[in-house]
Amino acid sequence: SFADSSLLSERKRRDREERLNIVLWRQPIVTLQYFFLETLINLKEWTIKLWHRRSILVSFLLTLAVLTATYYIEGTHQQYVRYMEKKFFWCAYWVGLGILSSVGLGTGLHTFLLYLGPHIASVTLAAYECNSVNFPEPPYPDQIICPDEEATEGSISLWAIISKVRLEACMWGAGTAIGELPPYFMARAARLSGAEPDDEEYQEFEEMLEHAETAQ
Repeated sequence: SFADSSLLSERKRRDREERLNIVLWRQPIVTLQYFFLETLINLKEWTIKLWHRRSILVSFLLTLAVLTATYYIEGTHQQYVRYMEKKFFWCAYWVGLGILSSVGLGTGLHTFLLYLGPHIASVTLAAYECNSVNFPEPPYPDQIICPDEEATEGSISLWAIISKVRLEACMWGAGTAIGELPPYFMARAARLSGAEPDDEEYQEFEEMLEHAETAQ
């Protein structure tokens, strides 16, 4: 039993060393071979999944074709198309800032303090100065200009300001949530795949728990 355990440990060590050597600058042919094989396997799996969900795929392609035709065909609907296009890019801008705030890119960048916070502050100051939140659009939100109509004194409430910036705040919050998904899926995949075969410390810890009478 001791000899079998020693042979198994030695074999694991050799396998680990061989895997560590499979890199592009040491074994380019073998690395590219494994890369293409893995790519073919993934393409096969994705093709099978798409075939099982072909009704959803056809519906998505038809919807995309209709939206593309609506976007390029001239007509009275173009004003609504331009409005939706502007709103889409505006939402994508704030979602992107939320993702950057969540990811951080190693710099501690927090886009609430740099973008969303100043935007809310500028809208709040302009609302109390203009005594209204009906800023003309355009140029809002690029530039805040007071509306022409007269507003009654004291008509600005906290709820009115929140309603004015709710879209930007919600999109930014959605972006921060999306930025947390990659580490979540990585941790989930690691948990579902089991222990790392190269992690000897983790294996020793598992063996210790198996032989321990009481595990802390």
